[in-house]
Amino acid sequence: MTIFYKYKNIKRADGVETKLPYIPVEIKNGEGTLRFETMALLDSGADISILPLDLAELLNLDLSGKREVANGIGGEVEVVNSKIFVKVSKGHENYEFEIPIQVLMVKSKAPLILGRDGFFDKFKITFDHYAEKIGLKRIIIGNRAVSHS
Repeated sequence: MTIFYKYKNIKRADGVETKLPYIPVEIKNGEGTLRFETMALLDSGADISILPLDLAELLNLDLSGKREVANGIGGEVEVVNSKIFVKVSKGHENYEFEIPIQVLMVKSKAPLILGRDGFFDKFKITFDHYAEKIGLKRIIIGNRAVSHS
């Protein structure tokens, strides 16, 4: 079954309102003890998912790992590699799995960004820009969901 979400009205930093492919998700730390509901931007141009520092701190993620430099549309930024669990649900559809993330090690207004590695490979994702909706269909082979983790 496919889960559909409508694009969300977002006010950009320059004050312009636009509709973007945001979906509601629940995220939790590796131990699963801390959970947080938030909106996440689906970004087919992102290799890996990005978690802002404030959300990482709310989840009490271990950020003592090696700092690396990541490059993106905003330039270079320091990140720490980690993992979180993401839960996508609507109605009776409910999917939860672990994804790799890079935590931005600077204060930022960036949202949680869901990239291809670990998220896009679990779903057939359709972006219907004209209808302003996103479809997520879990990839099933036989009777098992696809998992590349």
